[in-house]
Amino acid sequence: MPFTALHPDLGRLDATLPDLGRGMAWGQVHKVRPRVPLVCPECAWGVHPKVSGSGVRFFCHDPNRPASCELSNESWEHHMLKLEMAGAIRAAGWFAALEVPAEDGSWRADVMASSSDGAMRMAWEAQLSPITLEDIEARTGRYAEEDIRVCWVYPGVRPPRWISAVPAIRVHPPQDREASWVVDDGLAGFGYRAGRWEFREEPLERFVR
Repeated sequence: MPFTALHPDLGRLDATLPDLGRGMAWGQVHKVRPRVPLVCPECAWGVHPKVSGSGVRFFCHDPNRPASCELSNESWEHHMLKLEMAGAIRAAGWFAALEVPAEDGSWRADVMASSSDGAMRMAWEAQLSPITLEDIEARTGRYAEEDIRVCWVYPGVRPPRWISAVPAIRVHPPQDREASWVVDDGLAGFGYRAGRWEFREEPLERFVR
């Protein structure tokens, strides 16, 4: 279930952007005949635009897709966390692009944040599946080699081993759908009254800003 697809003439489309990032309306690709030949940017298999029951726009793989496609194998929770991160980044005044790959294929950012002048980039990675400390440090290092900062975002109940080894936060979803996701681990501030560093909770959007 990728949020991005490759158009034969226009290149990369992003279903989370009002104009798909290419000055197009969703209706120009969704349920049109003849069908627009879109493909997955990860596995190059055919995809078609869809809308979930809750109104989320995405691209769905055609039947018999390659089983190894990482974008298609991501969980619904992973996809929803990517949307939350992208929304928080855009609210902070930065540009957010989903599922951005490196030119050499060495990494693919869940969400790539870019400053308005394009001078700074920061990758935001939703990490739900288990990963070793060595692997997450190596992936962080690959970003650093290209002068890209990174923040790993984990939505689980228990903090993972790597949360203090790389730039990372733990978040939890709101009970009310209209409320904000909250950062509840990985953020600290100095409490002057207590005279010590303390863990803090912040809305995800405020933390990103």
